[in-house]
Amino acid sequence: MPSGTTHRPDEMIHDLKLKNYRSFQSYELVDLAPVNLLVGKNNSGKTSILEAIHFLASGGDPYVLREVARRRGEVNVHRGHDHRHRRLPDPPDVSHLFRGHRFGPGSELAITSDGGRNAVCMTVEDDDKDFHPDQQSLFGREMENAKLLAVHIKGIGTKSSIVLPATDDGSLHLTSRTVRTSGLDALPTSPVRFVTAASLKISSMQGMWDAVVLAGREAEVEDAMKLIEHNLTSIYFTGAYGFGDAVLGFQPGTRRVAIGSHGEGTRRLLALALSLTQLSGGILLVDEIDTGLHWTVLEDMWKLVIEWATRANIQVFATTHSFDCIRGLAALAASHPELASKVSVQKIERALDRAVGFDIADVKRAVDDDIELR
Repeated sequence: MPSGTTHRPDEMIHDLKLKNYRSFQSYELVDLAPVNLLVGKNNSGKTSILEAIHFLASGGDPYVLREVARRRGEVNVHRGHDHRHRRLPDPPDVSHLFRGHRFGPGSELAITSDGGRNAVCMTVEDDDKDFHPDQQSLFGREMENAKLLAVHIKGIGTKSSIVLPATDDGSLHLTSRTVRTSGLDALPTSPVRFVTAASLKISSMQGMWDAVVLAGREAEVEDAMKLIEHNLTSIYFTGAYGFGDAVLGFQPGTRRVAIGSHGEGTRRLLALALSLTQLSGGILLVDEIDTGLHWTVLEDMWKLVIEWATRANIQVFATTHSFDCIRGLAALAASHPELASKVSVQKIERALDRAVGFDIADVKRAVDDDIELR
């Protein structure tokens, strides 16, 4: 998991500002709550905001940028080899992080929260003497004569300050050696988790399950899974990492069933529950939180997330395209009004300079009056 600054319970993100980040020239989200649902049209920037929060919470960890690039397919094929003739990995293309994909000397972006108390800034400068001479050779023999730029990543509110080499097509050369020679001090692991389709891989969940077992918290995960698998009695992971499967147990004496037999919603809920067990005082980011879940369980899903987040001081940011997901929140507000103050809905519209915020009472009125919030 990427390193980063430790997110303490008293450091909840109350507001967020993006400057020259992806499609946002200047954009704000204010009055954020412990649990925040981002809504908006396709390509409005909801997932980009989750990624920005991940980068900010990590204190500017460059490996977060590599995760984002791999998820989005934003890599450049260089076909380079090092001095031992070993194939170099395709580097992330960070030009896409800058508004208008403009990458060169003078390019800059910033992600800040709580009035600037915490921030991550990225700037691009000419090579000069900004990075260690050894880094240039790490691009491989084919690129030793390439024009190099220096990408500065600085975390405000942390001690992180990194300078990494890049080529003018946005390729960021990120290896253990380039990071080590950049001057970055080792940072503690940040309790931040981004739940995406990639998080649903058995190899990813198996490690989390082992931590749950060691902590004696299996019952919490099993209870969460009963939202959609009412007769579930046990969860097991079989085989070696990456080659096994998750199997679910039901009535005693019956055959255990692979999780893949129960659909996408079951796998998504398991990843969500496993993540919540390990994020005390941290941040959970979930893209399309309702994927695979039937509308009839969404109220209970929100109750699970909000109660768990409250108990463990976890701040949640999630996205959805589904009105059923919003309707589930409204239903929860009616049945459990004590949870209403824990939730904010933020409508993302790039044509504006600020997200339109709704509290749970606004959401309930909109649902009752059939007003479109997405």
